[in-house]
Amino acid sequence: MLDHDIVAFIQSGVSITLAACAPGRLPSMSRGFACKPVDGEAIGIILPRTQAAEALDNIHLTGRVAVAFTQPTTNRTTQLKGTDARITAFDPADEPLIRKHIEEFVPEVVALGTPEELVHALLSYQPEDLVMVVFTPSSGFDQTPGPKAGQPLPATP
Repeated sequence: MLDHDIVAFIQSGVSITLAACAPGRLPSMSRGFACKPVDGEAIGIILPRTQAAEALDNIHLTGRVAVAFTQPTTNRTTQLKGTDARITAFDPADEPLIRKHIEEFVPEVVALGTPEELVHALLSYQPEDLVMVVFTPSSGFDQTPGPKAGQPLPATP
């Protein structure tokens, strides 16, 4: 399901929103700071631990996660879900991925009228606060508003 186009899209300047829920608990969400392929079919989402504390607790309890990747200027959205999510340490060698993501994301939201300073403030982080959530997508959907919203992503050969 993760063809070259989707992998390139989810690693571009998109908004990354990770959500998780555990039985009897309300869903929780956190902004992702970057995405990268990990070990074949798995992907990793870099998150700030303090802002994502509740989502991380839910992942510990269930391993279930849903991540939406949205390009602000077009509303193109891809959603990936997984049931094997795990939390791993942040590798400082991945910090360039965060810088690239911010560099590509800022123009997307500035074009919509959001002040650049606000975007940089929202995406500020301390490397020691970062973690990575790694999961293998078990399902994926085109969630772009319109007639194809909710359609499963095509399987790749």
